[in-house]
Amino acid sequence: MTAGFDVRWTPEHGPPRAVVFELSEDGKHWLRVEFEWTDEQWREIGRDHVTEVACFGSDDYIAPDGPRPRPVGGEDDE
Repeated sequence: MTAGFDVRWTPEHGPPRAVVFELSEDGKHWLRVEFEWTDEQWREIGRDHVTEVACFGSDDYIAPDGPRPRPVGGEDDE
C-alpha cells in the first residue's frame, strides 16, 4: 500500500468531487488524481505528477461516507 491521502467535497452545484494524492512506488514524486461521483462510482477526470505535497488541517476532521476513490492503474496508466 502506498502512502497518501484524499480530500472530498460537494460543491453547491454539481456532484461530489475528490482529489487523491498518492506517493509513487519509487518515492520520488506524487500522483494527484481528481474524481467526480457518478451516483454509482468515482470517475477519474484528471491526473498529473507533482514533486511536493503538503497537507494542513485541524483536529475537527469529519470523515465522509462512501467508498474511497482510488487511482486506476499506476505509473504506466497515463
